[in-house]
Amino acid sequence: MKIYDVEIPSDLEIPELDENSRAEIDALHEEIARDRAERKRLAEMSPYKDLGKAWQRPSVQQCAEPEPSIDVEALRQLPLHIRAIFAYVLREHVTR
Repeated sequence: MKIYDVEIPSDLEIPELDENSRAEIDALHEEIARDRAERKRLAEMSPYKDLGKAWQRPSVQQCAEPEPSIDVEALRQLPLHIRAIFAYVLREHVTR
């Protein structure tokens, strides 16, 4: 198994997440998406939406963000259930 192209050793157990925990995480993600959409909608309706743009200075050149990575030793220290949550949340970045 790899997460973010980091090989996870075979001796590091990452169990499957139970259905209840999956449902809770999925519901939380849906709620976060709804909240973000609502904040965006409210910001677009605000009469002050363009006020901050006029006052902002040009930003300093942004540095590229580092590629995400996994610390296998830190992962070893997590309880099994937390490892399962971690793998489920990052499931789009897991390759087997």
